[in-house]
Amino acid sequence: MGDYEDVLASLETLNHSVLKAMGYTKKVYEGGSNVDQFVTRFLLKETANQIQSLLSSVESAVEAIEEQTSQLRQNHSKPSHGVAQTWYGSPTRASAPNHKLMAVEQGKGLPSATEDAKEEGLEAQISRLAELIGRLESKALWFDLQQRLSDEDGTNMHLQLVRQEMAFLDSLRPYLRGTAGARSCFHITAVRLSDGFTFVIYEFWETEEAWKR
Repeated sequence: MGDYEDVLASLETLNHSVLKAMGYTKKVYEGGSNVDQFVTRFLLKETANQIQSLLSSVESAVEAIEEQTSQLRQNHSKPSHGVAQTWYGSPTRASAPNHKLMAVEQGKGLPSATEDAKEEGLEAQISRLAELIGRLESKALWFDLQQRLSDEDGTNMHLQLVRQEMAFLDSLRPYLRGTAGARSCFHITAVRLSDGFTFVIYEFWETEEAWKR
């Protein structure tokens, strides 16, 4: 397998590391400060860019090999005389068919399938990263904020977390609509408790003063 043994091992390590990082990202966005979330979002996007760059390099190599294979197939399909051009552009005298090269050409389906599988794996990772970025950007994640109530001192001072309890659905709906439209409210979420009648409201405001207005 040559150097590809290290490549495949590295891809396996990369897959494990990416999944671990995604778990860490979820944890930060559930309990981290604004600064931690900003840094994590930056690292996540940078990771996606690096993986995409790596994938582009691999795809370029695959395209070059496929083009070379196509040229070799055409050369083998008709008599060749005089000078033949190699992959690296160095002229060589035409000689007897290279059986090793023909064997590689006949068996090219397996390496191609392997490359396709690796590409699909990387593309799947990129898609999952892009999906997670979109979810984080839209602030649509439902957090288990009850675990954070005892650690409010660790939250960013520019983010005010408000916890309220409401027992009447008729009062809740207009409150949610009105608050969600407030300019200084980052996010508002209603969680129904186990009794089926009580709701816990979690609000994210820019400052405490903005919430009190």
